[in-house]
Amino acid sequence: MPDYPFGPTHGRYYYGFYGPYWRHVARSDAEIADDVRNRLVWDNWVDANRVNVQVTGGVVTLTGEVDSIVEKRAAGDDAWDTPGVRDVINNLTIRQPVPEG
Repeated sequence: MPDYPFGPTHGRYYYGFYGPYWRHVARSDAEIADDVRNRLVWDNWVDANRVNVQVTGGVVTLTGEVDSIVEKRAAGDDAWDTPGVRDVINNLTIRQPVPEG
């Protein structure tokens, strides 16, 4: 398998302690959304102003436009690492560079 600089090309690449425990925490959608937004604000890899967060039934949907695959991946990881999240739909798009000239 080739070595990818940003981890595997599909799926969550780690669950560890977070996976089974956090999925069963009962929290309201508003609480989850607030926590995800807070995590995005404190993540140095993500510009939180460009990411919209919606939560329905514990499923987080991320939308907006970011600068890189690293930023998209980091935002998705922040959402997954939030207690009470059942699933993450990462619909962030990567901004295309504007050609000069």
